[in-house]
Amino acid sequence: MNWENLSKTNRILLMVIPCLVLFILFSSVYLLPNLEAIDKLKKEKNSLKEEIEKANMVVNKYEELKALNEQLQKKMEFLANLLPKETEVSDVLKKVSEIGLQKGLVVTSWKPKDKKPHSSNEVYEIPVEVLMRGKYHTFGTFFADITKIERIINIKKMEIKKGDKDPTMLNMNLIAVTYSLIPEEEKKKIQQKKK
Repeated sequence: MNWENLSKTNRILLMVIPCLVLFILFSSVYLLPNLEAIDKLKKEKNSLKEEIEKANMVVNKYEELKALNEQLQKKMEFLANLLPKETEVSDVLKKVSEIGLQKGLVVTSWKPKDKKPHSSNEVYEIPVEVLMRGKYHTFGTFFADITKIERIINIKKMEIKKGDKDPTMLNMNLIAVTYSLIPEEEKKKIQQKKK
């Protein structure tokens, strides 16, 4: 086959066909598998980026939650200090009576009642019923001083009646309640009773 005897079209075809064959061979043997690997690596890269972003969000949340946990722990310690220990309860309730006596009230009755679990099952309610006699303004300063006690004390019930002989004297029947934490062993017993 003589190159010069070939037509121009055949010469062009003979020049292009080997290039095409080489290109097709190169593409099928080398380029296509590598393109698939590149595509697969890109997908893996994107999924890893998403995982890293999620992990960073979790880390940021962790720091926020850790700070919130520390705040709540401090608040729990503060609140636990407001609750008297069970051995201090009678002293706290007696302090209510002592404040009344200091203000000039007459304590005619002091009846401690049985402790019972609060609906939260975290603390005991420890009530005491107190009957007092005194003047209106004296009761006002008495209640103001009770709020200054650094323990939680609630007045659950309060009845006021005028005095029999002296109309300026009032008779008051109140139930003062304080709280103490329920020990873990007792919490378990209470939960078992409820079941």
